Amino acid sequence: MSKFAIGDRVEATSDHKDGVVVAVFSTVEGNFRYAVDMEGYGALQFLAEEKLIFCPVDQLHGRPVSLNH
Repeated sequence: MSKFAIGDRVEATSDHKDGVVVAVFSTVEGNFRYAVDMEGYGALQFLAEEKLIFCPVDQLHGRPVSLNH
């Protein structure tokens, strides 16, 4: 079972940019890849599960915290 689902807000561990999962793919080996609509890129990025984490949420307002640097 995949760690992330369509609609989850995630952050790429490599550059700390966040986005929304728009598709989930399984590989022949049983791993997962995700198409993520990254803010500011204007295109989808395809990332392996180990390259993503859930985007932190502002506990007071319930909104994702912007981690873009």
